[in-house]
Amino acid sequence: MLLIWYLCASFFPCILVVLFSVVTKNKWVGAIVTLMLIGGSIYKGFFHSEWIIFIDVVSLLDGFVIVDKLRLHKQHEDDR
Repeated sequence: MLLIWYLCASFFPCILVVLFSVVTKNKWVGAIVTLMLIGGSIYKGFFHSEWIIFIDVVSLLDGFVIVDKLRLHKQHEDDR
């Protein structure tokens, strides 16, 4: 059961950063909204260990790098 937490922690923050950055067209807003969601989850006590928090932060940074390198936050502006 604990393995599911680690898998979710390694993928969901990255996906959320990419999703929020594409929707808002701003990589910083996407990262901050995802960080707020993780912070709220930590505050409510949904995390079982510090490793899950560490993996969340690494995944969040990975998502930020993906958005920055692929320029997904500016993709819609170039089409016009």
